[in-house]
Amino acid sequence: MDVFHLPYPSFHSEQKIGFENPLLFIGSCFSSNMSQLANSHGFNVLSNPVGTLFHPEPIQDCIKSAIRGSRDIFYVDTTDFISDWNSAHLLQSSSKEAHQKLVLEKRKAIRDALSGEAWLFVTFGTSIAYRHLASDKVVANCHKQNTELFKKESSSPEQMFSYWSPFMKELLEWNPKLKVVFTVSPVRHKRDGLIENNRSKARLFVFIEMLLDAFPVSYYPSFEIVQDSLRDYRFFKEDMVHPSKQSIDEVWKHFTKAYITANDQVLAKKMHKLHASKEHRKLNENTEELAKLANWMKNQEKEIAQLLALRNKNT
Repeated sequence: MDVFHLPYPSFHSEQKIGFENPLLFIGSCFSSNMSQLANSHGFNVLSNPVGTLFHPEPIQDCIKSAIRGSRDIFYVDTTDFISDWNSAHLLQSSSKEAHQKLVLEKRKAIRDALSGEAWLFVTFGTSIAYRHLASDKVVANCHKQNTELFKKESSSPEQMFSYWSPFMKELLEWNPKLKVVFTVSPVRHKRDGLIENNRSKARLFVFIEMLLDAFPVSYYPSFEIVQDSLRDYRFFKEDMVHPSKQSIDEVWKHFTKAYITANDQVLAKKMHKLHASKEHRKLNENTEELAKLANWMKNQEKEIAQLLALRNKNT
């Protein structure tokens, strides 16, 4: 397969991810794809707890409100549901009381996921913002509200850095053990036009470079793998925008080689195979085959438990 694309970016992380490390993936839908694979390979994952987020400002607001234990919520009250300006459209409730409880639960989950020897993977999708005029706040989602309530604008690298810089100091002081990794989503925002999408991504790259110069954080080249190495449209879905399963699997292979030890990669593959078998069992009605599968799964679970015990003993 290597002859059909440019070599992947050379990347190696000295710090490795273990099964004991909490992982928080937050940002665009690409981070959701990666976190699903991490979860199915046995890692301790929290994925986009308030839904997919794209712009750096609401992503930062989401994390900041969690580590501060904030109870402030900027509600969106529609005729059909209650939501908030910091969450994606999937986070909806029937009342403000129910939504407050839901949001506070999500914030606690984020805080827990960022505690201890944790990893935070932030995937920025766009630097194009929608500012809610009444609150002067960049929103995570417009929730299909009247367009006159918002102002569309482009955030400069300097603006994004000035917003993130004080927070990065706060975050790393709150948990000095936290590993923070930034990446840019390879998904094109074609709704804004290809020219503006490229300008938007370029601003994100400059912004991240400023963060890398100022703080002990790192960058993972998911954008470069998909858009430069796997640049053929066969690696995308029918919409020509979102990476295909094959493309995401290729990024995952690259990711595991960079962040996971060789021994843990072997164990993770066993866990993934067991996870796939459990999903297969839910769909299979053949009782004879199910019995064989159940016996195999029982043996696999025993082997994985033994390998994990041996691994933890040696670490």
